[in-house]
Order: sequence, then C-alpha cells, then structure tokens
Amino acid sequence: MKRIPGLIILLVSCIATAYAGDAKVSAMMTAGPTGRELTAYTADATKLYAMFKTKGVAKGDKFRGVWIADDVGDAAPAGTKIDEKTLTAEGETEDGEFSLSRPTPGWPLGKYHIDIYVNDQLATKVPFEIKGAGKSKKDKNEEEEESGD
Repeated sequence: MKRIPGLIILLVSCIATAYAGDAKVSAMMTAGPTGRELTAYTADATKLYAMFKTKGVAKGDKFRGVWIADDVGDAAPAGTKIDEKTLTAEGETEDGEFSLSRPTPGWPLGKYHIDIYVNDQLATKVPFEIKGAGKSKKDKNEEEEESGD
C-alpha cells in the first residue's frame, strides 16, 4: 500500500517526460517579428529575432531560448552564453519569438546560435553570423556617381 503513491508519482512524471519529448519546434532568424529569414546580420543590427513555431505542446509548457556566442574571436570564449529567456505556452500550439538587443559596444563579429528548449529538452538550434556593417544604399549610390558608373 505504501508503494502506490510512489508509483503514481513515477507514472505521472514518465507521462510528462514522454510528452515533452514529442514537441516539435521549427525556428528561423529574422530581421523583425514579420521579417524575412536571415542567416547573417550586420554588426549595426539593433535587434536579433528568433521566430519559432511549435507542434505538440500544451498549455503551461516552457520554451527557453539560450543565445550563445560560438566564435567571436577575442571578444569572448567559444560557447559563451549571452542571454536566456523562458516563455510559457498559453495553448496547445504556440508561435513565438526570442529577441536580443545590440550590446552598447556593438556586436562582436563572428558565429552565434540560439538553442530553443521545450521543458528543458533541446528542441532546435539555429546558427547565424554577425558580419561587418554593410554600406547603406546612399553610400553605394555616391560611390557610383564618383566612379562615373
């Protein structure tokens, strides 16, 4: 009789774990909440967005986004965690976003990724890069005028 409560707790935790493992997440990096997919940003980008869609999640499930610097030269060691945020699902299916604002000294150039977890299980990893700032359209037009093109 004393074993029954323990068995019930074990059974419930096994069901929750199995369910969490069934969640599917697809994600992409974008320039904004409604922006197009990107694989690289310029160093002057004010904010980075990871947009995600899920399948097989339930109300109360937790999504955690962990921003990682993979290779940013001398700016930080490989694998440095930059930031993380946790969101809670409000229904059976959930679309969402994680965002990260540019640091005051600017983005170090290099390779990064975001890990997205569902209930502490890694669901997906999205790599991206920060590259040198591109020239604005105005700067390109001025160069063409100067070169006679």
